[in-house]
Amino acid sequence: MENITNILLVSGTHGNELSGLYLQKLIKDGRYDANRSTFSTSLLTGNPEAVQQQCRFLDMDLNRQFSTSRQEATSKEAKRSQALITQYADNEKQLIIDLHNTTSNMGATLILLSESPFYTKMGAYVKQRMPDANILFETRTSWPEQPYLCTMGQYGVMIEVGAQAHGSLKSETLDLMKRMTTAVLDYIEKSNLGQLDQLNAYEAYFYLEEVVVPLDQDGQRLALVHPTVCGQDFQPVYPGEPLLATFMGSDIHWQGEHEIYPHFINEAAYCASNIAMALAEKKHIEV
Repeated sequence: MENITNILLVSGTHGNELSGLYLQKLIKDGRYDANRSTFSTSLLTGNPEAVQQQCRFLDMDLNRQFSTSRQEATSKEAKRSQALITQYADNEKQLIIDLHNTTSNMGATLILLSESPFYTKMGAYVKQRMPDANILFETRTSWPEQPYLCTMGQYGVMIEVGAQAHGSLKSETLDLMKRMTTAVLDYIEKSNLGQLDQLNAYEAYFYLEEVVVPLDQDGQRLALVHPTVCGQDFQPVYPGEPLLATFMGSDIHWQGEHEIYPHFINEAAYCASNIAMALAEKKHIEV
């Protein structure tokens, strides 16, 4: 592939996620260097109105507005996505890094939306630099149909750090974001220069499905995340083990044939959709 010559570093796609916004502040204040010899880094606030109001979004989730099959809409976020696409989607040799923090206990997670060698090698490089990091592939959907802001161009990734309450800052998660962003930037630099060292095989997670909490006839929840799962992002749940605990005293168990790995467990932003967690399988990646 061509060398990447520009990084578009995006924060504030969700207006109440502050880690990325303050990483950008460090860059503007000269306290973090996001440039390298082979590329320059530009900064973008994804949803500035939501940032100003300190809310996730105004009308609709901006980070779900970038699929090519999206419906025409008049929401503020739909208009914002179109403006961003017009300005940035055709920029060649550009990688978009979209910065997020989550209320889930996911540590530092690199979300990759393609299994091409460029991304599998990126995962290997980041994993070698940060052994405790999680590499999560969401590749069930083709690139043009991915809804995420980072897919509006040819290349893009997301960085998630947590656990961190929305609207707050934590030194630990900000440090994780700095470290993972640095690793991605260094990977691009070495890839551009043809200086990547031997990359080792690694374990990565592949998104499967979401677990939705059952509701009663009044729309009230009948269950909650099981206490053995709560806070245990990317820890295995084996067949027959519980995922949810009902208020009637019984459990809802994982019915699959193989273990799965919950993540985005109890993510606060997904409560309105009654999503308890997402599930992934683990795969061995040879580079």
